[in-house]
Amino acid sequence: MKWFAELETKFKDAFFKTLPPQNLVNLQKGKELYLSSRFDEALLYLDNAVNSEYDPAAYELRAKCFQNLNYHSKAIEDFDKVIEENPLEFSYYYSRAVSKNAVSDLDGQIEDLQNCIHYYKKSKNIENAILKKLETDLITAGKYLENVRYNISLSPKTPYLEIKKLIRDCLSQIRHIRITKNLQK
Repeated sequence: MKWFAELETKFKDAFFKTLPPQNLVNLQKGKELYLSSRFDEALLYLDNAVNSEYDPAAYELRAKCFQNLNYHSKAIEDFDKVIEENPLEFSYYYSRAVSKNAVSDLDGQIEDLQNCIHYYKKSKNIENAILKKLETDLITAGKYLENVRYNISLSPKTPYLEIKKLIRDCLSQIRHIRITKNLQK
């Protein structure tokens, strides 16, 4: 009879090893719901995936859900974790910059856009659409900065002139990337 109990144990072990871990099930379900724009429901599954095991993909999806639901502070927290895991991915900086803009963190937004450009330059796939998006965001931030110029000393951590210089530097880097890209063709 002992051999039967051992066989049963081996069978159970083999059966349960073929089942995906619960955090992967939660991540997959969260991803499906995210892709179908059911962000509230997706958050339930992504919260479970995040709570069961550290997975940068779960944090990234959850951050995107938070953005779509206008919970930008929570999105920033999750993007912080994703960037910590993969600091060379430019798109994470861009996504976090979007949320920082939404919470009126102008200097944080510009810093993230600057990091985005820095890591984007190192990427092999340089697309004009991404550069245009970055440029538009920087120009918009520059216009906003001009509108709040006289109140700027009251709110952000970085003074007006430093933010203005960062914006100019970022726009200059974008022009340089375009010139370099055109020369390589």
